[in-house]
Amino acid sequence: MTTTINSVFAADGAGKQEGSVKYRFFVIGSNTDLVAWFGRGRTYECRGLDTWAKVFVHSTGESAWISTTNEKTEALLHAATLFLAAHHGRRRTLGDLLLLESPRTESLPALHTVFRNVVGQVKTTKMLPPEELVSVLRSPREEARDLFIGGSVDPKSDTLALTRGDLETVVVPLSMFRPSGTATPEPSKLAVTDYGHTIRLGEYEAAADAILYEVDPEFRKRQNAKRHKEDHGFGASLRRLRIQRRLGRADFPGLSAKTIARLERGETGKPHGKTLNVLAKRLAVQPDEIESY
Repeated sequence: MTTTINSVFAADGAGKQEGSVKYRFFVIGSNTDLVAWFGRGRTYECRGLDTWAKVFVHSTGESAWISTTNEKTEALLHAATLFLAAHHGRRRTLGDLLLLESPRTESLPALHTVFRNVVGQVKTTKMLPPEELVSVLRSPREEARDLFIGGSVDPKSDTLALTRGDLETVVVPLSMFRPSGTATPEPSKLAVTDYGHTIRLGEYEAAADAILYEVDPEFRKRQNAKRHKEDHGFGASLRRLRIQRRLGRADFPGLSAKTIARLERGETGKPHGKTLNVLAKRLAVQPDEIESY
């Protein structure tokens, strides 16, 4: 059986040339849409173990394998097991594995040995649409880890397993999702949307950052540090002073409300020149005094 493998690079430049830098993603199977969205790298036609071994050599523990069918997963597992055995433990795993079709139950112990994380094990797994999935996976890891690419509900244990963009999984109790004034959670209607920013349970929606804030101490620490920085930056001082002066964001001649909003959120650097002078004049302070508020 011939298996097509497309090796592609990460968005952050984690791969450039074969032989010098390792590939980040390996798409197994002839899924032209996935390959097109990732951006074509090098294509391997694996007809034997020698070709498989060549592909494995260009992978690392940080690589992500995307298997498009159960048949391709079986071929990958067979070749990977032989490759790792031949290296006598010098290679521990081949990275992470994302399954677009659930595998045989009997193959799961071996898959969990060969790969660090195995995603998409159960038929009820709901994934992002392919184009959104690729967009999240191609994001730098520090951004991808704060988004979700898929999830599955276990009604018997009342839990929801959610996979992040770095292919790590978090498990949360369904009781976390309390009915709101407009919607009641319907776990049987799970969907992951909005490029990983939103989890839907029927009409009920929950933001990814709200979920991670509850269950991930590292995420919570990063968010609190970000808020602390924002509270002490130019934007936070501008907002406090504007409110103190009873001004709206549209009350600065020559500057749009959108520009003021971006400044206050810290999405742009500290203004200079004409922009800074307009702000200072309208706020009735010297330009260098704004940050003191």
